[in-house]
Amino acid sequence: MSTAYVEGWHAQAACAGSDLRLFHRANTAAAQAICSGCPVRAECLYDALRLDAPTGVWGGLTRKERLALPLLPPGKAEAIAALRELLDNTGSGEDTPSEPSPPAEDKQRMRPKAVRPTPRPKASVRQADAAAVTPREDVAALLRKGVTQREIMKQLRVAARVVSATRQAYGIPYSKGPGFRFSPEQRAENERRAVELLRAGATYDEVAKQVGISAPTISAIRKKAGLPKPVRTGGHPRTKAEGLAAYVEPYGDGHARWTGPMAGRMPQLWADGTRFNARRVVFEQHHGRLPTGQVRSTCSEPACIASAHLADHLLRQARPEAGPVTVQALKDLLTEIDHQGGPQAARDNRLHLTAPTDLEPDTMTTTAEPAAPAPAAKSTSSIAQATAEITAEALTLDSLLQWGDEHPDPDIQDQAARARAAVAGLRQRHAADQELTAIRAKAEQLKQRLAKLQAREAELAPAKAKKKRGGSYVRDYDTREVRAWADANGVACPRVGQIPKRVLDAWRAATRGAAS
Repeated sequence: MSTAYVEGWHAQAACAGSDLRLFHRANTAAAQAICSGCPVRAECLYDALRLDAPTGVWGGLTRKERLALPLLPPGKAEAIAALRELLDNTGSGEDTPSEPSPPAEDKQRMRPKAVRPTPRPKASVRQADAAAVTPREDVAALLRKGVTQREIMKQLRVAARVVSATRQAYGIPYSKGPGFRFSPEQRAENERRAVELLRAGATYDEVAKQVGISAPTISAIRKKAGLPKPVRTGGHPRTKAEGLAAYVEPYGDGHARWTGPMAGRMPQLWADGTRFNARRVVFEQHHGRLPTGQVRSTCSEPACIASAHLADHLLRQARPEAGPVTVQALKDLLTEIDHQGGPQAARDNRLHLTAPTDLEPDTMTTTAEPAAPAPAAKSTSSIAQATAEITAEALTLDSLLQWGDEHPDPDIQDQAARARAAVAGLRQRHAADQELTAIRAKAEQLKQRLAKLQAREAELAPAKAKKKRGGSYVRDYDTREVRAWADANGVACPRVGQIPKRVLDAWRAATRGAAS
């Protein structure tokens, strides 16, 4: 028998075309029965040992049976020869019958025997075997570089006992990291240091970096020592200012966007162990008071979170409504602005204004007596001086928008830009409504025309049977009359059943022609 490794042995395997889930079930008898007569059983088992297959039946052996195999020679050909000899010896002992062959019907009832796994040697025996293994210099070189045992087994194709024996022979310690095995003395020292750090107020991350143990281990040590849980495992609690500095990103012309977590459309800020609405926090820090009602953006960007572009219910009510106003109302408003800090206060959104009370519904008049302005109004406000020149004639929309575009205050310029956008939207909507009205009028005319055409079609179409509410049809003829006419005119018509269409058409043509 050849001992060479058969390349592409999967095509020659006895399990080719079978359901491979059979080889990963708890009951392995059926899978081992298929493997018992496989011609490439040794190649299958060799690949399973080389790849360290964790589950399944390979070459007729389970995971426990593969772990109990003796150490194989380092070469591929020698290992295949050893596996073939081992499998042949195992199979010859099991295949030798000790009793007469049972009948065919009894063979179908019998279940194939599974190979009894060899008991795994005890720890003392494994240590003795590891000591008997010759250490290898190439394995020691990789261990010194920090390569894991699994990677060394895959690269050099050696068994785990070779790596363990080499580590013990050369005195190479385990590298600190995942899978590091601490001795009882080291565990006690780690526990002592972790307790000291936790009592000093250190977080889990700080303890893990200094001691070199994982967070679950730190949690178990803390619970064992009866220590309270740290306030925050990832660091100190974040304040509102830190959260806004981390998630508010300025862009464009004074706008800002929120880059942090969202709850639907609400930008949410986690600070001091509580969740806040980021818009309300920005408004509170900018105006120095809690907002009243919903906080919205007043600029052209709906999602803007810039402090100068946010307004609550009070600020939205204080802003003058678009429409004709009196000159006296403008003067009173500018005087109030000067009292509260002038244009700079308007730029900083520090104004608390109320809506003018002398708004006129249709016209703009100056009949009201002018209020006595404050002494500082004419001297500090250039806007008041420009407004004093307004005549009694109503301002046109274009003039007002042009005034807003040329105003030095950026807020007024922004309001003018938003007003232009609103006017443009209204014009588009007006044009759309006009077109929609025309379409509906045209559709109504077409509908009336269609009704007339349908009525004329009904007049010209031949009479048809009309359907009653109950489901039966009302005929426009009498069957006895039609059959009598057919007999008198020599037209073939059945005596019972439905009258053919040709007879009905001939009867209608004859009766209508006679009637006309």
